[in-house]
Amino acid sequence: MRHTLVILTSLLLLALVSGCAKTMEPAFPTSTNPSPITTESSPPTETPLPTATKTPAPSPTPTPYRPFEAVVTIDDLFLRSGPGFLHEAYWTYPEGETVEVLGRAPGWSWVYVHTSNNLLGWMKLELLDLKGDFYDAPEVIPDGFVIVKGHVYTPNGNPASHITLSLTPAGGEPGDEDAATTDVLGQFYFFLPENSRGVWTLEAGGYGCDSSAVNAACNLIGVFPPAREIDVKESAEIWINLQMTSD
Repeated sequence: MRHTLVILTSLLLLALVSGCAKTMEPAFPTSTNPSPITTESSPPTETPLPTATKTPAPSPTPTPYRPFEAVVTIDDLFLRSGPGFLHEAYWTYPEGETVEVLGRAPGWSWVYVHTSNNLLGWMKLELLDLKGDFYDAPEVIPDGFVIVKGHVYTPNGNPASHITLSLTPAGGEPGDEDAATTDVLGQFYFFLPENSRGVWTLEAGGYGCDSSAVNAACNLIGVFPPAREIDVKESAEIWINLQMTSD
């Protein structure tokens, strides 16, 4: 009996020791730290600024030409079919007659007009009193002519304006002569009939007091160049420059 009590006592002590050992095991809390970040976050996307749009400047609108009037200054002024004395004259107009200026030939010699009796043609500039600016009229270069053109220069090389030149065919009659006047650039133009041929003589022989080649007393500064002979050929456009010389 005593032996049985000892065994029971031993078993009880062993159970107590085992229970105490189990309750003394430390309990470690579960880690709650977040996983490390291994990828960098992308930088915020920049919003592009609006591009300034350059507004083109408006193109200037050319002012349409408005024809102006001119008054005939002599009796029986001819209206001609072309810009030159060698072209057909098909009507005359009295002094004081008003015409409408539609255009101008190059140089300083002829204007293209519309008349009161509804005709179109050319009149000599110097025989008209213009009521507008000659250079405001559009330049008209007619077709179907032999053109002789060029410049006249002063002795120092500047353009000689308002110099009158003549162009005469060899062996021609007085009525066969044509005339032209230089503009502010010293340019002159002759528009000969398309069948004009042969040798012609070009000569400077007159000037106006508004010329760039005269002094305040309206005296010519320098001397006109000698006459030049030119050979006019079919469908030719001839360019000749003339140089004045010192006294």
